[in-house]
Amino acid sequence: MKNLLFSAWPYIAVSLLVIGTVVRYLLERRQMDVVRQEMTEAWALFGGALIWKIAALFLVIAHAALLLLPRAVLSWNSNWGRLYLLEVLLFAAGIAALIGLGRVVWRHLGHSNRSAIAELSDSVFLGLLLVGTLSGILLAIFYRWGSSWGAMILTPYVASLARLNPDPTFAAQMPFLVRLHVFSAFAALAVLPLTRLAAFLVFALYGAFGLLGRPVSAAGRRAETWLRRHNPAPWLWPEED
Repeated sequence: MKNLLFSAWPYIAVSLLVIGTVVRYLLERRQMDVVRQEMTEAWALFGGALIWKIAALFLVIAHAALLLLPRAVLSWNSNWGRLYLLEVLLFAAGIAALIGLGRVVWRHLGHSNRSAIAELSDSVFLGLLLVGTLSGILLAIFYRWGSSWGAMILTPYVASLARLNPDPTFAAQMPFLVRLHVFSAFAALAVLPLTRLAAFLVFALYGAFGLLGRPVSAAGRRAETWLRRHNPAPWLWPEED
């Protein structure tokens, strides 16, 4: 199970995220009014107090820095004062995010205006976020200095996944809370295309394809204009008198 969790599951989750997002885009790309309505509903559900948004953003940025800039994180943590500051900020952000998620779940349970599948998907997604957030808080309590050992163990593991050569040797030996934290993160990505939040991904794809299509369309129009002006047909097949 550990090998499945750390070797195969990340690729399965990312594949479900990509395929699910593309399928949803293909189904809804001609119904952007519906997509905008879903975005409004998603913001009404997942949005909340400013402190919740700041805490969630800080946690996302901190995890990204841990994965992308591990040496910078370790250099920052080489000073005990900075290490304590980072750990306290992460713990406080985790508590704020947990409280914010609790309010989001409360709103979700008290308001339903979508299909059963959409409601179930949102519920599963929120549950996974709660598991991931709570496991992160417990990690900070029972296994201190996570920003340091995470940069030395989890970051190389994620890098091996990016190289398509997963090496779960050290990550699979981590305590249960660490494995639960990793699993819930990838599971949330796998469920994301089924939730209201996927409307933002669909809208982003629609805009990206629209921007990419403009140069192609412009080039096509210019080529058509040039061909009309330099049409070789009258020279090759002159009309007979």
